[in-house]
Amino acid sequence: MLERLGFELTIAPADIDESVCDDLPIGERVVKLAELKARAGSAAAGYPPIWALGADTLVSLDGIAMGKPAGEVEAREMLSALSGRTHRVTTGICVLDRRSGEAHTAVSESSVHFSPLGEEELDGYLATGEWRGAAGAYRIQEHASYFVEWLEGSFSGVVGLPLHEFYAILSAIGYPFPFGLAAVSTSR
Repeated sequence: MLERLGFELTIAPADIDESVCDDLPIGERVVKLAELKARAGSAAAGYPPIWALGADTLVSLDGIAMGKPAGEVEAREMLSALSGRTHRVTTGICVLDRRSGEAHTAVSESSVHFSPLGEEELDGYLATGEWRGAAGAYRIQEHASYFVEWLEGSFSGVVGLPLHEFYAILSAIGYPFPFGLAAVSTSR
């Protein structure tokens, strides 16, 4: 998404233990994990990037967080639980100023409603492998989009990078957008 918007990127690994935040409420957890990822990626990256970006997404159903499934059985259980139900997708982002260490964060929350899924649909989706490494065992921008009856909130937030919140942070810190600063800051 960011490359299509004209950003030049340096990709850096951010291998962190995500379980360190399991005791936090979901909104706080995704923001903290986004910051940890931004800091880890920043430490791994060389210069010249001035800013580091981290993001983390969790799917929750009835207030219970669903991370990335460990295997296909767990992925099937997650998708079966989401079938015919409305769930929340919460994404935290962090833009880290590598010069000062200051973290600018925001959170995006969206509601997604899946249609009821039959065994054949579950089998077919699981066979795609898209569930691997995906919170809630699905990627809305790929084949799982067929299952979404409605979405309230940010599509890009459900994908994993809420672009409006990202834009608001960059606007607040003075990023030189060519079309001005129109965002209302949602950063904390």
